[in-house]
Amino acid sequence: MTLRRRRAPGDRSTLDAGAGAAEIPDGVPTRQSLDRRLRVAVIAVSMLCAVLVLVIGGLLLYWREYLLRPNPGVFARGPFLTRLTETEAALRWTVEDGREVVLTAVGGSREVRARDGRFTGLEPDTLYAWTAAVDGSAASTGSFRTAPTDPDTPIRFVAFADYGSGDEHEWAVGRVAAAVRPAFAVTAGDNSYLTSNAAVLDRNIFKPLHDLMKVAPLWAGMGDHDLFWRNGADLISALDLPGDGLRYEVRYGPVQVVVLGDRADDATIAFAQEMLARPGPRVRFVTLHRPLQAGNPLLDVLREARVEAVFQGHLHRYERRLVDGVRLFTVGVGGKGPGNLEFTKASAGAERSLLDFGLLQVDVVGDRVAYTYLDETGRILDRATS
Repeated sequence: MTLRRRRAPGDRSTLDAGAGAAEIPDGVPTRQSLDRRLRVAVIAVSMLCAVLVLVIGGLLLYWREYLLRPNPGVFARGPFLTRLTETEAALRWTVEDGREVVLTAVGGSREVRARDGRFTGLEPDTLYAWTAAVDGSAASTGSFRTAPTDPDTPIRFVAFADYGSGDEHEWAVGRVAAAVRPAFAVTAGDNSYLTSNAAVLDRNIFKPLHDLMKVAPLWAGMGDHDLFWRNGADLISALDLPGDGLRYEVRYGPVQVVVLGDRADDATIAFAQEMLARPGPRVRFVTLHRPLQAGNPLLDVLREARVEAVFQGHLHRYERRLVDGVRLFTVGVGGKGPGNLEFTKASAGAERSLLDFGLLQVDVVGDRVAYTYLDETGRILDRATS
């Protein structure tokens, strides 16, 4: 059946359907008018969407160019110091896209360029400012002071442990450590929680301690958490630790640090005897993760070698003790925080025992050593001298 619209006398609308006709009241839209309105609506919605896309695109461009924080740089990790002697320094890094890094240092009487991240021919006891350039622009900077040859030259370093949590306390401790401008840093274990798997090391170590590691090598001792994963292999490789990374010796001018690892077993005691018998150092220090208790045979070795002090961790406290004639500092408050009673209970006979997060600043001047415990805000909470 075919319908045809027509106007009838009397201003009425009808549909001609052959013999009969159906009337349509005025104002009722026809199919053509509905199609026309639908097309107009689709066009309007499309134009609105296009305008919204342009607005959103403009906002994103503005956000990227003007509001976002500056690009953190081309380095995925570092550069950070790993070695420092009287005449040499070494840095390591991870750079995006494998781009070439040109490393130079200025200090003393000349500018020096590194080869494979290693500076040679440096002047002793000299402050150097280094620059890592990528594509012709400085991408990172830092500094270091070469070790002195004069045994009376003042030397400062820092010690802490049980820090590798990646939380705000570790970041704060790292900032304070960098601010005191140490020549180097030593740790007494548990550098990464809960394990030292390579995937968590940036979060737990390299980012929180970035400012410190640009100015001072980090010589880390192994703790039980570090050794749990592949016996610490990922951590040893990432930090480029000396020797086998489990036990080793480092020297900075007249200062010797013997890093002994997690516990005082027979192999540890034998290694300590060998290293502490070496001639040359004027002041000797030792790091060991688990705190020594009275009667431990390692204490006899340390006392006979006239070790100045031992830096320990495992216990999440700062403590200063004298045990069997050996000065012991527990510095397990680098960031992890209190745990169960085993890790927070104060030791009997401690001269000083604190739960505050912080680090130990050590100042060596000749045969004299001053110890200053700083909390995460930089406040002095304890002092001691040799």
